[in-house]
Amino acid sequence: MDLDTLHQDILLALPSDPIATKHITVDGHWSTDPNSLLLLNNRIYVSSAGNLHTRILQYNHDHILARHFGQNKTLELVHHGYSWPSLCADVQQFCKSCVTCMRFKPQCHKPYGSLKQLSIPE
Repeated sequence: MDLDTLHQDILLALPSDPIATKHITVDGHWSTDPNSLLLLNNRIYVSSAGNLHTRILQYNHDHILARHFGQNKTLELVHHGYSWPSLCADVQQFCKSCVTCMRFKPQCHKPYGSLKQLSIPE
């Protein structure tokens, strides 16, 4: 996945996003970068149009160099450069639905107890 293509898709989706169009004018937390991307607290604002959130999460979680980090590290990687309203919930849901993580990472819970047969009622 090419990062420049991803940023172009984000830029193309901005006019259709109601939050972005409301804040296109610069105020305290919002600004624009030289590439005309909308920034929220110096992080690229990503609209909910299309599958942009999923593509960013795939880039930061499934990337060859990212190595399928857990929720906290993936959230830190994504939050470093991007921002959107439901970022934490989206990262949590994405990491829980990752088949590779669920298959190869160990479970961190106590082992299940043995089954005991119930007594037969009289």
